[in-house]
Parts: sequence; structure tokens; C-alpha cells
Amino acid sequence: MSKLVPRSSTRISGASWGEIASITVPLVAVLWPLARMLSASATTMKEGNILVVASGILDGRLPHADVSYIYAPGSVWTVAGAFSIFGTSVVVERLVGLGYRVLLLWGVHRLARRWGLSTATCATLATWAVIAPFGLIAYPWVTGLGLLAAGTALVLDGEDRRTASMGAALCGLAVFHQIVLTPAALLVVVPAFLKATDGRRSRLGTGLVAGLFPFLLHLVLVGPRAMFEGMVIDPVVRLRAGRRLPLPPDPSDSGDFFARLDDLLRGPAHLPGLNRPAQITALFWLLLTATVLLTVVAWRWRGSARSRLSTMALVGVALIPMVLQRPSPNHLKFVGAWTVAVCVIAIAEPLGRHLRRLPVRHLSHSAPLIALVAVLGGLVVIAPHHIGRYTAEVFTDGPLHRSSTNVIHDGRTIPLGRGAGTEAVAKELGGLVALVDALTRPGDRVFVGPADLTRTNYSDTFIYFLLPDLVPASRYIEMNPGLANRPGSGLAAELVSADVLILTNRFDGWPEPNSSTEPGDPSAAEVVAMYFCDVGGTATWRVLTPCDHTGDR
Repeated sequence: MSKLVPRSSTRISGASWGEIASITVPLVAVLWPLARMLSASATTMKEGNILVVASGILDGRLPHADVSYIYAPGSVWTVAGAFSIFGTSVVVERLVGLGYRVLLLWGVHRLARRWGLSTATCATLATWAVIAPFGLIAYPWVTGLGLLAAGTALVLDGEDRRTASMGAALCGLAVFHQIVLTPAALLVVVPAFLKATDGRRSRLGTGLVAGLFPFLLHLVLVGPRAMFEGMVIDPVVRLRAGRRLPLPPDPSDSGDFFARLDDLLRGPAHLPGLNRPAQITALFWLLLTATVLLTVVAWRWRGSARSRLSTMALVGVALIPMVLQRPSPNHLKFVGAWTVAVCVIAIAEPLGRHLRRLPVRHLSHSAPLIALVAVLGGLVVIAPHHIGRYTAEVFTDGPLHRSSTNVIHDGRTIPLGRGAGTEAVAKELGGLVALVDALTRPGDRVFVGPADLTRTNYSDTFIYFLLPDLVPASRYIEMNPGLANRPGSGLAAELVSADVLILTNRFDGWPEPNSSTEPGDPSAAEVVAMYFCDVGGTATWRVLTPCDHTGDR
């Protein structure tokens, strides 16, 4: 006689269904815009710099030593490792970025599930809604935040000493990816270390040392001076005056260059509510206010897992300097991606308790969803352009819609995205790289930058990526004010050895309200004027090569 199997064992339990739904909903939200994200334009200076620095590592050019790099090196080393295995491409770099974002969402979900699976789902969705418009760039801040979120979850959940050790290691790696996350990482690891038993304390210490160990390897490769100058002196001392924006933000002027450009291109605001510059100001004050309120709420918390909420709120406080140094829309979103998740938790838990005491107690299960709608809805009302429109645009395409205009050259592909004018830009870039090919041989030195080298505010770093047979003529791949154009930067001497220059005047009118509008050292511009001649190019980019020995122009 065959055994009778209880009916309950053949079914997935309610708890299991809840687990599946709690993971599936955020997963669908991530996968839906994925094709669009993979094919979005890759022409920003930040992404181009990651592509060029990471691929340069494979050719022996190390960040901080051979290439100016203003971040901790974790992201570019990771991307370089992916390039060495899967090939050098924008898609591989963005898949690395996707991995870090999944780590961020996983960390938020695991942290929030202490208050229920529905709360975890809604907190994760809130984080994704804020960070998704930035795309999949393996940007150091996002990659570091992903490691920090996952590390925080494992440290706080780490009753098992191995889990705690892994969490501490991830917190250390977060610092290796973005050094400004050091205070946040310490806020997670140090209290856990002080409260731990001897065995767990040993694991936490070992894990943190292991996470920070890559710093030692990088130091051996590039030297302590280059490493300290690249990660601390350049971004904190030399660069700060040229990237700082007014505090608080001016409600009548979008200080950030690209926010101003967006205002110009889109024309007058047609969405209801505040105008675009005022939205940035409102988001700035809202983020500061929410951060303060969350610390107060955590201090007076009467629900479950008070210490966990306190840690999450304090991490939010430790992230605020990122906004204070430059209150641009992107920086507000980087920090806000963490804060909105904590807000959802702080609203959902007491709201659920309150609803359970009312006659409509069955509505208590919808408390996390109400909290999510309240948080995101409030952000959309306050910032219908910077939050509402940008987030909506990410999710407007179908999951398989990935059409994009591409430029392909020497086995490298740069997507230009979609929209009016991309075909014309692709044609222009095709003509540009064909001209450079005709003027150079493999191994020649190329420089890409602004036409006015006294104001080094931005550059088309992706062009280096399209020319893999040529060697960057300068250690300054990115153009940053106060770095490439400072006296003694060495840029002028590097240009003398260049075989071809690719210059553009697109960024000569850079208008930010800081020292970036002031001209710097004229030496590099004088070298170009004395030794290089314009030999052709396009309406956007001009190509220059060394003049002949007579100096005729």
C-alpha cells in the first residue's frame, strides 16, 4: 500500500509564498527596465572614465600612479577583473554595476525584513525607484553603498560568527570602493564589535581587516604618496572649490551644470508644483529634515528591533556629507536611496500597530504599501521633475525594448541611447575616429579634452575607449577644475609628447557658481597654440597634430 502524503506537505506554505513574492516583486522591478539601462548612452565623463581606467589596468596603467583618479580604487579594479574574464565592453561594466545594485537591494531587503516581508519589499522598491534613473554605471558611490548595505545587514544579523565576519569584510570593501563611506562603515562595525563576545569580536575584526586588505595591495602597487594624493588631496583639497555648489541650494538657479542644461533643453516647466531649481532646494531640505527626524524616531522607537533602526538612521546621518559637498540632483538621489528605505520602515511599523487597534484591523497588512505610496508620492509632489519624471521614464519601456544608436570602432561599442540627433552624432563620431585612424599608428599618444585648457571642467572620456590602439597622452583622463589646470599639474609637459589631440569647445561655457569659471594655469593652452595645428575634424570635435618643423600653421 502506498503511503498517504499529507495534503499540507504538497503545498507551498503561506510563509514560503510570502518569501517568493517578497523577492519576486523587486526582481521584476529591476528586470523591467534592464534592457533600456544596458543600451542607454555611455557618453558621460564618469562612465567613460571607469571604462578607460579599468581597461588601462589591463595594460599596466594603474589608478593614482599612472592615471589621475579621485576615488578609492575598488570599482575600477572590480571592472578590470570583469574585463579580464568576459572581455572589455560597456555591457560588462554595466553588469558589474547591476551586481552592486542587486547587492544594495538585497541588503535593504534583509535589513527591513525584521519588520515583515511586506515592509522589506516596499523598502526595497523605494530604494530602487530613487536610484534607478542613474542607470547601471559602476560608479564608486553606488558600488560602495551596495557593499555597505549588504555588510550592515550581515553584521546586524550575524549571530553566526561567519556571517558577522563576512559583513565586516563587506563594510571594509565599501570603504575600498568609496572612502567617504568610512564613517558609515565604522558606525556599523564598531558598536557591534564592542557588544560582541570574544569569539564574535575576533571574527568581526578579522573580517574588517580582510575587507580593507586590498588597500594594502594597491598601496604596494602605486606607492603611499600617489595613493594618498589621489584619494584625499586631489578630491578634498584641490578639487573641492571647483565642484562645490551653494549651500543651501538656490531655489531660483540649478547650480549643477547638467541640471541647468536640462532646464535649458526642456524649456519652461509644465508639470505642476515647484520649478526645477526650487525642487532641488526642496529635496535638499527634505533630506536633511528626514535624516534628523529618523534619528529622533529611532531614539524613541517602541517597536521591534530598535537597535537595528538606530543603526540604519545613523548610517543615513553619516551619508549626509555627500550632499553637503555638492547638493546636485544625483548626489541627493545617492543619499536618498538609503533614506527612503528607512522612512518606509519608520512609517510602516507604527502605522501597522495603529491599524491593528482599529475596527479595520485587516488593513494593517497594507501599512507597508501605504508607507511606500506616502514616501514616493510625497517625493513626486515635491519634485515632479527630478523624481517623478526621471523615475517614470526609466519604466516606460517594455522589458525587451533595447533599441539604441551605437558607435562601433576597433571592437569597442559605445551606445548613444535613443532620441533625436543620435544618428547624426554617431555619424560625426564615425568620421572623427576614421580621421584619427588615418593620422596615427598603434601605440601613438592621444589626448582628449576641452579646447580651452585653462578651464578643465569636463571631457569626452569615452573617446579614449573608442581608440584602444592609442595610449592616453596624459594622466588626466577626466578633466576636473583645480587638478588638470592647476600650476604644476604636468599637463603641459604631457601634451608636448602627444601625437594627436581631440579638442571640443562644448564645455567652454561651463557656468557653475564656483571656481570652475576661473581660468587656471595657461601652460597647457600655450603648448597647444605653439606646437599643434588643426588638421580637420567635425563641428563638435577638432583634431590637432604637431605642426611641421618650420612651425608653419
